[in-house]
Amino acid sequence: MGNLTTIELLKTLLPLIIIQLSLMFFCLLKLSKDNVKYFPKWLWSLIIIFGELLGPIAYLLLGRERS
Repeated sequence: MGNLTTIELLKTLLPLIIIQLSLMFFCLLKLSKDNVKYFPKWLWSLIIIFGELLGPIAYLLLGRERS
């Protein structure tokens, strides 16, 4: 496999970066509209932003109140 150049590495990681940023943006939009459980909204926003991929997934599974 050898060494990847910067361009090859970017081409490989770009889809993952787009998915992660899209999920983060989606969760922040949902957070602004939904009621939350367990933590206040400001803390959920920090979890979503700094939690990499697990933060948004944790919010979707645990943080939203289901009506």
